[in-house]
Amino acid sequence: MKKLALVLSGGGFNGAFQIGALNYIKENWDVLGCDREVLNFDIVAGVSVGSLNGALIASRQFDELSDIWAKVRTNGVEEIYTSDFIDTRSSSEMVTFKINPSFLIDRFLPDVKPDLSVWQILPLLFSKRKQSEFLHKTLDQAAETFTSNFSDFKALADNSPLEKKLRQHLRRENVKDSLFRCGFVSLNDGRYHAVESQEFSSDEDFQKGVLASSAIPLIWAPVPEIHTSRGRLDQLIDGGIKNVSPLGDVLKDINRDPEHDYTLLIINCNAHEPVPGNYQDANIAQIALRALTDISLNEIFNNDIREYLRINDILDQLGEDRLIYNYDYKLRKRTSEQLKTFKTIVIQPDPDFLGDSLVSTKKLFDIRIAHGIEKAAEALGQIKQQGIKFQTIIT
Repeated sequence: MKKLALVLSGGGFNGAFQIGALNYIKENWDVLGCDREVLNFDIVAGVSVGSLNGALIASRQFDELSDIWAKVRTNGVEEIYTSDFIDTRSSSEMVTFKINPSFLIDRFLPDVKPDLSVWQILPLLFSKRKQSEFLHKTLDQAAETFTSNFSDFKALADNSPLEKKLRQHLRRENVKDSLFRCGFVSLNDGRYHAVESQEFSSDEDFQKGVLASSAIPLIWAPVPEIHTSRGRLDQLIDGGIKNVSPLGDVLKDINRDPEHDYTLLIINCNAHEPVPGNYQDANIAQIALRALTDISLNEIFNNDIREYLRINDILDQLGEDRLIYNYDYKLRKRTSEQLKTFKTIVIQPDPDFLGDSLVSTKKLFDIRIAHGIEKAAEALGQIKQQGIKFQTIIT
């Protein structure tokens, strides 16, 4: 293996699976036949939690990354976010919501507090017309106030704890030996942007880029703006919405380096099928989160990895002597970019194993870490059996 690319999928707190897998790979690095330093990858790309994990790996801060996850195990999700709507201290293995009526009134109806004198109250006691007029006036005031305050309501949770960690650890100068990209989507132009660490205009923009890559809509507010060498990007959210596995980003970077052979290590912390559950009595937030995080993102990755492996296998069958060229859908034509096969290692969890991606309990955390170790051991075990000439390893 001459060069090694690491691809990390999104998946919320299931990202602990990636840490378990990488810990095993760290201890068994020689199996990959790579002459680079341990966990020193040539290319690292990630979206969502994969962006967080990837940024610190590319910065050679795996121990610091492990410490962050250890604190998540101890303190739960509040190491990453706080919320007035989600019960961040619940022991449940599903997202649970908390409703505080007084908070909701203060948040959305702060000015709706009828201040009536005794002389104004007396007519209400004896006149239904006065009561009706007062009720309609109060409801109109409440609707106007609610509409005004709801327009400023961007998310169910606050990811300031994560932002603080990113400010502490991420510096562009620390990404020296690897090419690192993180992906996010602009709500304004609807496009997916994969930005390399050195393309950010400042360390603060780099930190905001990784934060944006993990900003799941509804859960966390969009990052307002980021400055890059490509220009300013606005209203940025989780890249996993359009590209839960940044395989395409990595392949483009590899094609710019045609003189070297690459092996792709893909660590996906999403199962092929969503975890079954009973959502008959689910509220609107639970339904939205289920559809977005568990079903849509899962299917995006499945399509991505399925298509990549299919094409890679077809190219392998055709052999290296047959020249096959890429087709650019946007340009509507075949390009001069020659397609080639890659050795590929896909480490992914078993179905119905890791639990709700927005929840982290000590039990779930330990399961995710242990399963990551188990699956990495399975993958490296297959490499030992097949030898360094393997083509595709999938757990």
